[in-house]
Amino acid sequence: MKEIVKYNIINYELIKIRKNTPILEYLKRNNFSFRLKQVTPKTLEQLKISDNFIDMEYGNFIAGYGQLKGNDFRSSGGLKISDPQENIRGSFIIEDKRIIYDVVQPFYEERDSFVYGSGPEFYTSMPMLDILKEELNRKRQYLIYMGQKLNGCRLEEQFDEVSKSELLEYAQNREKGEYILNKIRYY
Repeated sequence: MKEIVKYNIINYELIKIRKNTPILEYLKRNNFSFRLKQVTPKTLEQLKISDNFIDMEYGNFIAGYGQLKGNDFRSSGGLKISDPQENIRGSFIIEDKRIIYDVVQPFYEERDSFVYGSGPEFYTSMPMLDILKEELNRKRQYLIYMGQKLNGCRLEEQFDEVSKSELLEYAQNREKGEYILNKIRYY
């Protein structure tokens, strides 16, 4: 079993998730919106047994999910994950049939990032890379956002398709993201 803790304003609720169920899939299925924060294993243990409020530093989140604000994959909302320590640039946008790496900014720095804050907050000791790996177990298309291209009068989003292992490299190596950031095309 995997364990996460839900913050309920006056107490904390321990939630056990079956090993073969991805954490984000469980949270998405049971919440219309949420934020997931990484804490140390020691802090997670304290949260599991606490009957009082624990004053924790507000920080960056691993994952956020909320109602989409538009049809563009870069719109606020949807299911997104980022590195809370900011060692890896950008966000991984997780859709039903594809995962897109967008190097531009982490989801928690988006202009409309408040869309993720209307639901409950959860805590986990799992790192971002392990959470992403759970999502990579489903068959999807893996894409890197490469900017926009002018097609007649319209701008079209440009993507490079990569393998699962290549996408994982972007989640482990900041330099790969920096390289993409310098290659993004804006027309």
